This record gives sequence, structure tokens and C-alpha cells, in this order.
Amino acid sequence: MPVEAIDRELHDAYLRLASSAAAARYQQRHFLDGQTAGPLAGAVTALTAAHPWALDGFDAAAWAAYRPDPQAPPPDGLRVGVLRMGEGWPVTPAVARFAGHGHLLISEHESADRARSLLQALTLRLATATRPGTVRFALADPVGQGRHLSAFLRLPAQLRVGTGVAASPAETEALLATLTRHVVEVTQTRLTNVYDSVEAYNEATTGATVPYHVLVLAGYPAGVSDQAAELLGRLARNGPRNGLYIIATVDPGLPMPRGFDPAAPTAPGTTLRFASGGELTWDDPHFGPGVIEPDQMPAAARANPWLDAVGAAAGSASRDLPFGRIAASQRWAGDSTDGLDVQIGVDSKGEPQHFMMGARGVHHGLVGGDVRMGKTNLLHVLICQLALRYRPEELELYLLDFKEVEFDAYLTERLPHARAITSRTDREFGLSMLRRFHDEIDRRARLCREAKVTDLPDYRRATGRVLPRALVIMDEFQVLFSEEDRLAREAGRLLADISKRGAAFGLHLLLATQSPGGPLAAYLRPVYEQMALRIALGCTQPTVSQAILGEGNDAATRLVRAGDAIYNDRRGEGANPVMRIAMLPTRERLSLIGDIRAQAGREYPPPASFDPDAPAVFAPEPAGPVPGHAVQAWLGEAIEIKPATTATFERYVRSNLLVVGQEEHGHGLLLATLLSAAVQRSPAQVRFTVAEFTRPSSAFHGFFAPAENLPHEVRIADRRTADEALDELIDDLEARLAGPDGADGGAQPERFFLIAGLHRWHELLAEGDYGRPSETSARLVRLAAEGPDAGIHVVAWTDGYVTAERALRRAGIGYFGLRAVLRVLSPAESDALLGVSAAASLDDDRALYRDTEWPAEQVEKFKPYSVASLYAFAQRLASAEQTNGQETKAQETNGSLT
Repeated sequence: MPVEAIDRELHDAYLRLASSAAAARYQQRHFLDGQTAGPLAGAVTALTAAHPWALDGFDAAAWAAYRPDPQAPPPDGLRVGVLRMGEGWPVTPAVARFAGHGHLLISEHESADRARSLLQALTLRLATATRPGTVRFALADPVGQGRHLSAFLRLPAQLRVGTGVAASPAETEALLATLTRHVVEVTQTRLTNVYDSVEAYNEATTGATVPYHVLVLAGYPAGVSDQAAELLGRLARNGPRNGLYIIATVDPGLPMPRGFDPAAPTAPGTTLRFASGGELTWDDPHFGPGVIEPDQMPAAARANPWLDAVGAAAGSASRDLPFGRIAASQRWAGDSTDGLDVQIGVDSKGEPQHFMMGARGVHHGLVGGDVRMGKTNLLHVLICQLALRYRPEELELYLLDFKEVEFDAYLTERLPHARAITSRTDREFGLSMLRRFHDEIDRRARLCREAKVTDLPDYRRATGRVLPRALVIMDEFQVLFSEEDRLAREAGRLLADISKRGAAFGLHLLLATQSPGGPLAAYLRPVYEQMALRIALGCTQPTVSQAILGEGNDAATRLVRAGDAIYNDRRGEGANPVMRIAMLPTRERLSLIGDIRAQAGREYPPPASFDPDAPAVFAPEPAGPVPGHAVQAWLGEAIEIKPATTATFERYVRSNLLVVGQEEHGHGLLLATLLSAAVQRSPAQVRFTVAEFTRPSSAFHGFFAPAENLPHEVRIADRRTADEALDELIDDLEARLAGPDGADGGAQPERFFLIAGLHRWHELLAEGDYGRPSETSARLVRLAAEGPDAGIHVVAWTDGYVTAERALRRAGIGYFGLRAVLRVLSPAESDALLGVSAAASLDDDRALYRDTEWPAEQVEKFKPYSVASLYAFAQRLASAEQTNGQETKAQETNGSLT
């Protein structure tokens, strides 16, 4: 560029700079002109209304309803009174710069009492206008022996430094020494060489924030030794960077301590001076010419309730660590190859406390503690932090709660990481989830063998494939072992094997309970031995603490606050570090789940789940006919991770179903069998005969009427025609047996004889000569014995085992190899039918199913379908068949016309 062009650029830049400077000087001169008074008055009014505790006078009406503001900003400004700038200028709060700027000193001159009252008012303002717990006060009043600052002893200990108001030179020096140590600690452990100020550290940290420390000193330098003055000078210079500030009244008539630099506390701050006439002025660069009417300390009757409210709010604030302070900032940025690592709270020093699993020998964990000590909140914090940090491809969650409804939101709000979720679940569902988890170990072990590696990290590095870690969180897991039965024994074996083999393949367990001790501890000792992580919340009984942390370790009995916990990842050995768990309210948690779901950008497969209260809906979706002559009857919703519970009818001996229990579900299981067969077989392939034995006044009279609308042949018999229906079935049986295909029945359709009430079929129950079965009973037993081979099956419901034995005799019951049992039985009856006593303790909407060819004690628990859903499906099926029939007829008609 030519020199001339450079000269022109410099000249033009100079002119622009000169013009800007002139404009700035003009704005400065007219900044306080009355022309701005109107707009400023409105702004002042609006700000004061929005922040009354910070800007309103203590005599304002708003203070009658004072409540500490949990969202109040840091005290970067501090009201000292009312500013009067002259005629035409609105009355404006005089706000001195404070935190982030410098100290605040008040020169007493000839108005010591007013200066010290202002000191009290400033301290009260700091206490009431800031977020509870933001400021801690160090009180020193050597000139008044504590009288001027005694009101602030109403504040709780966590808001003060020291035990009282320092009143002697020695106490003042000790207080200043304490503050000096605080500054050193913050400098070396918090700010280090990373942060320039406490404000920067507090903004960045996920641990506990550093509260401001304010030294309130009355009558300086009275009662301050040379050593104390030296400490005060250091605090004045180094304090602001570390969040420590000084508010003091200074008596200029007293000699300053030896070696004290008077410029140290005044340079970075604001100085207020009482003139001889009592006016208060300040060194504010903009509003210095104004006169301040200083605030004064209100009467004790007004101020004390405010201080008490601050103390109460601070106590609550100190107990709660907001989840927002620890929430993972970079969402879905975590890599689970080498383990899981998320913050769940802070340790005793206020530093982040992390939950780590899958590394350093920590692969499984146990959580325990008394009721209402924060166990559930801990689990929610952990789940949300994991879901925020890791993608669903990096982490899978299995969430089970055997008692409460705490995990329901993760299902209804569709947490994408969840693979199984249930609350208040049955033991059987929990067992099925452990089975699935155990199968996953075998699958991953096979993958690792194929890749010639031994664990998940090596597999991911060797193949480049993302194999996610999986975590089972099982709350109140002791319910699995509430009974000494086959289910508990299998659950114990699965947990022991998962805890031993799952770690290598990224499969982890976190078991939570309020009752980890007693027989449970001995029963699960092999599992506990694999749990390096122990998180113990407060508990009153030493035995509970020892069950969680280990023999002889009762440290959890010393935890008294909900949310405090011991985090021990050495199997309870060594030190017992105490942590503070973050608080995650329900509304915030629901919002977080929604955010996580939105982050996915797509729908993930829904988790396996089981709602213990919702009615089971009959809505079968058969993939196609079962091979051969077999027909599957959908009986109900399985209480485990598998398809519906089904009874399979084959042309094979004992392929009959006996239903025992209460009437509603007894009838429902018969109708479910009928509808299942109708779905799988055309009208030419299956026929039904139903024998009903209900009174005309019964609510179940005509129960099977909807089935008559099906296109299939459905014959309904009553108590008068039941024998005839049985005779017709016997005749068909004999014809099939005598036919060319013999017992196989050839192409003959399947037939189902449904008996709704064996115990009400009087001819069946009657005894023949010499106590022999009645003729009706003999014929029914023959049909049950020989019918299945020929394609004829009996499905019978009765109210109890005794009536079933009267109707069929024990030998006849043996021909019913398929059995569904509802709750009305004694343990003995349950054992006689199923080989287990569990049916005696079933809930009303539960049932057990067993095929007698299964191994001993094996049963399947299920929830029978609701009658309403069965009726609705029957109506849809009938309507669909009717529509299909009309379409077929129309096509045939069109074809003939063509």
C-alpha cells in the first residue's frame, strides 16, 4: 500500500476517534440531566418490585411477606440507602459495588452510631437478599464487645465463621487467622492455576460451590493488634479473588496500627463517609455528587423473624445439592469401553463424588439404608446421569423395583436406554430378567471366543464393534427371596453366576434394599463377596450397617441426614468416606427424561415391561398355524420376559386342560381357549361344544353367547342337554376310532368340549352302585382318556380340587395334562394339582399354569385375560369373518355375471 494511502487511513481513523470521544464526553455530561429522570423512574420502580429484598427499604410493605429467594443472584451490588441527586431526579436506591469488585468501608467521623447502624443494615441486607447459604459471616466487634453484631448470632452455625462475635483483640486475631487459612485453602485447592476468581470456579464446578465470606468489623482499628492488622491487610489484598470481602466501620480519629497500609482495604472497593452534618457521601464515579440517606438497622421485632427465615432456608439449602450442578454437560459423549463413570454428588470436601463401575476391580454394588434416607433419590440420580452421559448404544439399563412405582416414569416417558422396566413387579418377572441377563453372558462369551479375546474392552478394540455395557438396578431385591422355593434358589444361582462371570463381558449388578441382613445375607453371601462397591445410607441398626459395609463396620449408624451416604469401593474395608448425594426432584427428572428421549432423534425399541395392575388384553397375533394338528390356547399375559402363556393341544395323550379356581377367570380361560382355536383354525377345521351350568340369575349366565356369532360351529348346552352333548361327542370318538385312520382321526376337525362348572354337573357328581363313578363320569373320563389322540379335547373348569376329584376321580384328573390354577386353593390342593403350594398365595388376578410333562416344580405364572378384552376380540373376529364372507359372495356374483 502506498504511503499516501496509509496516511489517509490514519487521518480518517483519527477523525472517527475524535468524534466518538466528543460524543462520549457529551453523554457523560448529560447522563445525570433531568431529561433522563422520567424513563429512569419507571425502570427503578420495576427493578425494585422485581427484587424487593435487594433494593427496597426495610420499611417497605413488601417486607411483611418476606421469604428468602432460592434463586437470588450473587451480591455484586449492595444497597446502602436512598440516593438523592437533586430536584427533578427520582428517588433511587444507592447501590454500592460489592462482590466481584471490592470491599466496603464506612468512615465514622463524628457519626459513629449511624455508621454502625448502617453496618448492621448492610449485614442484614446481605443475609436477606442473597440465596440462602451464599454468604458466611465472620463477625468482629471489639469496640462494642459484640453488642453491635449480636443480632446475627441468630443465624445458624453454617452461615457464620467462628462460634460468636469476636470481642477481644485475641479473638479478633484468631478470627482473622481462620479467614486467612480459608483464603489459602481456596487458592491452593479450588482456584489453583486454573481459575482467576471464585466466581469463575463456582460457574465451572460440578462440586460444592465456595460461599462468599464477609468479614463484618465494627470500629476499626479499635481492639485490633498489630498482628491482626497485618492479617487484615493480607485479606484486603488477596480476599476478593477468593470470595472474601470486608465490610467495616473505620474510626479515622484513632491511630492506625504499626505497619498497616491504609490503601490496602480502600483501593479495590467503595468508601462511604459521614460528613460533620450527618450526610453520607461516597466515591462512586458516576453518582458521587449525590447525597445518600443511609439505611438503618430495623428494630429487633422486625429483623429477627427475617434472620430466622434465612437460617431455616439455609439449613434446607445446605442439605440439598441441586442435580443441575452435577448434571453431565456434554450429553452422550461418554465411552463405556473401559467402564462407567458419572458424578452422583460431592464428597466431604465438596469435591465431585463419582460412581464408577467396570474398572479398578469394581463391577457390582450393594446399596442399603433405612426408609426415607435417600436410597430412591440416589437411584434416580444415577440413572439420569448415566443416561445423560452415555448413548443407548453404549449402555443398556434393566430397572426393576419390587415394591414401589419409582421406575414407572422411565417406561411412560420412554427412556431409550431401558431394556426392561417394571415396578411393584412379581418375583417371576424379576427371575425372568435375570435369566435373560444370564443368557447374555453366554452370548457375549461366544462372541469373545470367536474374536479370540477374553473381555469386553478387548472385543471392542479388536473388532471395532460397539458392545454396550449393561447395568441391572434392582430395588428391594430381597423380595426375590421372600419364600424358600425353587424360584428363590434359581435366583440365587443366577445372581451368583452373573456376579462372577458378568464383569468380564460388561454386565453389572446394583442391588438395593432396606433389609440386607438376616437370612438374606447368609443366603447371598457368594453374591455379596463379588460386590466391591458398598453405598450405605443412614441406618439406626448396627446390623443393617454391617450387612451393607461388612462385619464390624457400623459407620452408617452415624449418618443422620437424608442424602448423606458412605461410598466404599473396597468391599466395606478401610476408610468410610461420606458423600452428599445430589437432589433430583420428580418434575426435573421427568423433564430430563424428555430431553434425553429428544436427544435420540429416533425411536428405540420399547423395553420389556410388566404392569402388575393393568388388565391383560387378549390380542393374539399368531405367526401362522402351529405345525401338525396342534392348537395353542393363549391363556394370559406371562409374568416374565416372554410371549403369552399358552397351552398346546395336540393329538396326544392327556392333551386336556383343567382350570381350577374362581368363576370369572375360570370362564375367561375357557373362552380364551375357544377364541384361540378359532383364530388358528377355519370353521371347517374346528368345532366347539360348550356345557354351561350357571343359574339363570347368575352374572355368568349366557357367558359364551358372543361365541355363537363366530362363523365356527359353537353348540351351547345347559344342565338339561349336557348329557346329550357328551353322548354326541362319545359317538364321534367311536366313529373316529373305528375309521380307516384309527385314533389319528385323519382329516377330521379338532373338537373342543368346554365344561363351565364340573362341580355343578349333578349327573357327573352322582355315585353309582358300591361307590363307583356315575355313568356320566365314566363317559367323560373315557373322552378325556381317548379323545386327544383322535382330535377331541376336554377343557373343564371347576371351583376346587375336591369337586374335580369327585367328578373325575383321581385317575380321571390324571388325563388332564394341562392345568391352570387360580387362587382359591389350600396349599395341599395346590400341591396335588401342580406339585407346588404357590397357588394358595396367589393374588386374585394371577394364575399358575403347568404341563405335567414339565420337570418337577416347574410352573408358569400369568395374568388371565380380562373378560372385556375377550368379548371385544370375539366381536371383532365375528365382524371380520362377516365382512370377508360378504366380499367373497360379491366376488362370486361378479364372476357369474361375467
